[in-house]
Amino acid sequence: MRLADFILSNVEPILAEWEIFARSIGAGETINQLTVRDHAGQILQATARDMKSAQTPAERSKKSKGEPHHGQDSDALDGASDMHAIDRLNLGFDMIEVMSEYRALRASVLRLWHESMPGPDERDVEDLTRFNESIDQSLAKAVASYTKRVDQARDMFLDILSHDLRNPLSAISMSAYV
Repeated sequence: MRLADFILSNVEPILAEWEIFARSIGAGETINQLTVRDHAGQILQATARDMKSAQTPAERSKKSKGEPHHGQDSDALDGASDMHAIDRLNLGFDMIEVMSEYRALRASVLRLWHESMPGPDERDVEDLTRFNESIDQSLAKAVASYTKRVDQARDMFLDILSHDLRNPLSAISMSAYV
């Protein structure tokens, strides 16, 4: 069975492993099943669809270099990854924990696929390459979204802090000048 087809027909066992891992790290220990799984199913399904989509050699080259690869399947993967990262940040996951989820997802998919004993196919290397590219794209989008949201929160905090301190510091400065 081709890897993308395996993913689509085994979403639940893959998600079960994702959940076990996510519950074993930091903030994941105390959240419910729906919250742990949040966008994981969408990420898996978008990954499989992205793997099955046609890709020219030029598109493959761009994607392997991290350049934007637009298409409905690629955009769906980016959207699910974006939302997953923001949800994880809001739940208190740190960047390392988010990244480790993707490592665990990759390992689980490949292990479960291998254990299913798929017959050898001349396209296996291509499937693995496309899978890794899609997971890397998803991880890169998640990291970008996570850091963007952290940067926004930091900037807002600094704006509020500088605004709140402006009047007292002005008063102190004026009284010291007199």
